[in-house]
Formats: sequence, structure tokens, C-alpha cells
Amino acid sequence: MSTDKQIESEDRQVVLGHEIGSGAQCLKCGDACTGLELHFWRRICKICKCSPEDHAVVVQEQETVRKVGRLFDSTKYKKYAIERMTIEHTEMMAKPEEVQTANASPSKHVTFEWIPQGATENMAKRYMEMIPIENQPVEGTEGAQHRAKQMQRQLPDHDQQPELCQQLNTEEAERMLDFVKDYKEKAVGIGQVQPVVPDANPQLQMQNLSLEESAAPAPGHPGAPDVVPGTEHQPGKASVGVGGDAQALQAAETPKAGADETKWKCCRCAKGMTGGDVAVFAERAGNDKCWHPGCFRCRTCNELLVDLIYFYKDEDIFCGRHYADLLKPRCAACDELIFSEKYTLAEELSWHIDHFCCWNCDTVLGGRRYVARESHPYCLPCYDKLFAKYCGTCNEKIEADSKRLNHENNFWHADAVCFKCSSCAVSLVGRSFLPKDRNIFCSVQCKRKYYNQ
Repeated sequence: MSTDKQIESEDRQVVLGHEIGSGAQCLKCGDACTGLELHFWRRICKICKCSPEDHAVVVQEQETVRKVGRLFDSTKYKKYAIERMTIEHTEMMAKPEEVQTANASPSKHVTFEWIPQGATENMAKRYMEMIPIENQPVEGTEGAQHRAKQMQRQLPDHDQQPELCQQLNTEEAERMLDFVKDYKEKAVGIGQVQPVVPDANPQLQMQNLSLEESAAPAPGHPGAPDVVPGTEHQPGKASVGVGGDAQALQAAETPKAGADETKWKCCRCAKGMTGGDVAVFAERAGNDKCWHPGCFRCRTCNELLVDLIYFYKDEDIFCGRHYADLLKPRCAACDELIFSEKYTLAEELSWHIDHFCCWNCDTVLGGRRYVARESHPYCLPCYDKLFAKYCGTCNEKIEADSKRLNHENNFWHADAVCFKCSSCAVSLVGRSFLPKDRNIFCSVQCKRKYYNQ
């Protein structure tokens, strides 16, 4: 086993927002997208209209550390760190594809790009085995890509930093700062993985966890004191939840056949925990609540919480994005939270007033007629250009503001001139009809007459 830790560096390189990930391949569209090119105010690609997280954007690990570190930048918290670990592969773990070379044997180890902070090898191994393989952040696998995507999706940078938002005036920026300060103090936390001890008192398993400044969290966790220089970092001794009993820790980490059910039950699935397993605890939820590793998910999107970062509200856990959505409207166009008193409501979504625009040409639609398609509004000219159907009778375009009738993949103007019997020309608007190929008939007789001509 090997571990390494990267802590935020003070050296910062300035990169323009629209340069980050520029040209990255779209993971959804493939060759249909020539590479990420950010729209100048929407947070989507101008080429394929997919989000940046749907592209293979490479985010430096130190940037991830800074992003999460900002959530825990109170003076009582230690700088956030990412721990990696290389351990022996098991059949319950993901494994990257390897390029076989002559006289080279397959690797028996895998490297996790992230493990729960402070976890020992046994705890990290058991945690990873208890989450879906497709979510395991093994270096070189889709699980690692998924973690990077969820880091951007669940924890948007523009939900933390007013300077990254385009729509804030001074007053609104102050409101946002108060909002961020509030959730840092009252909601955000990092789940901590602990071994399940069958006979342990629930209060003892979390006795060292506290948000009070007087508490001394375990090394390796946000809020923990730095490791004393010159001493060896030992994740096993850093773990919380065993009352300092090393023998109890070893026993808890070693699964035993027929292990007893414990007094612990998962807050998500309500199933009991088994001795030898590990559980995730969220200190804001209290000392008496825990989750299976695979159940530590956002209540709204049902995704595993990336790096165990949760936001607690109403006795449930959420990712950062959906916690914020519970408290503030989010603009469907630019993805920013809305702190202004006035905004637009349309298609059951919220929009900054000047962001309620055509999805194709960005024409502001306030006070104009529009057509919605897949929750995106289009001005009438763009809708006609992109989606208009052609009448099966007159072969003319059916404009967006015109009524139309359709059967299967055939379309007609909804008037007596076009929607009529193909044989006798009687209007079929509001009447039953008999379809055949691209024709419609008022009766069996007209149908036979037409095809027997």
C-alpha cells in the first residue's frame, strides 16, 4: 500500500474562465462536436450545447483541493487534502484496461485517485467494495472520470464565488456572500467513514466529532490539527469512532463470517449494518445516524455524494447544487443562483430577466411569442428554421404559430384546405379518418376508389 497527500499550494496560475477545458472532446457527442467552446454567458458548449462537465476537461488536482477547501476555509478548519491509495485489486473493484507488453505480467494493484480522509487501507478497501464499481475512482477508469464530472456538477464554482457570476450587482453580491457564509456555518460537511462495531455504544463511535472549536478532530479531516513534523502519518490511528481502542479497530476492520447485525441502521435504506462493514457518518446529522457507503446520496439527484461532501437540511443530505436549489432559484440559462428580487418564471423554470432568450440565437424573449422544446425556449423564426414540419398536402412549411395536425410522422395544416380526404376532398378537421401511407380518407369507399384508379 502507498498513500500520498496533496495540500493546497499558495502558488496560483491565472487562467481565463473560457480557456479552461477549451477544445476538450465531448463525451456525449463524440466527433459531432469539434471540442469545447464555451458560450460567452451560458455555461454550455457553443458547438454541441452540452455542459462543460460532459466534456473531457482535465482539472488539476490542486484546483479541486482549492474548490473544496473554500467550503472549509474557516480558521478552525485545516486545509482540505486529497488522499490517494494504491492497494491490491479484488474482484469487487474496478480495474483500468492495460496495454499488454512482452514478458510483462498484469498489475495486481490499482490506484484510487481519492479515498475517504484518514481511512486505513482496510477501511478504504471495504468502502470502495461497498459502492458501485462504476463509481469507484480508480485511476484510468470511467469511475475516475465520473468523479471529476460530479465534482463540477455537484459543487459549481459559481455557487461559491460571486466574482465568477455575471449577473450580480453590489447588493446581490453581498446577499450571495451571506448565503455562502450561512451554508458553511450550518450545512456543509464531509462524511467520515468508520468501521461498524457490533457492541459499541452509538455515542462512542462519534465521540470525537464536533463542530465546536474546542473539539479536536482526527488528523486528516477538515478541522484537524496538522500532523506533528517528523512523525509518520498513520491513517489507522487517525480514525474516529472506536474510542481509542486499537484492538476494537482491528476487529471492526476484519469481516467475520456470520457477523452479527448491529444496532446501527442506514438512514437511507433502513437496513441494518453488519459488523465488519464500514458506514458513513455525517456529524451535522448527529452521532446516532449513519449510511451505507452506497446509500450516501443526494436526496434530489440520487447521485453518490462526491468525496463524501454533503449539505444537511431537514434531516436529509444533499449535494451542493441541490441544497442551493432548495433555497434559491437557479437561472435555467446561465446556471447561476438568482439573488435579484425580480426574475422570470416560464416553463416551470426560473430565469434572469435578460437570460430568458432563444436557445438558438439568444434573442431576448420577454414580451415575445416563443415555442418551448425540451424546456428550451425558441423564437418563432429559429423554431421554424430548426424544427418546422411540412404539410403533406400543400408541401409548404407549417410555421410555429400555425395550427397543425399529425398522424404518426405525417403533418398537415389544421384547416379544410389541407386536412381533407385524398379522394373526394371533403374536410376531415374534427372528423375520424382512415390513413394509408401518406394519404387520409373519409370512408372505405373513397380509399378503394383512390387505390383502384
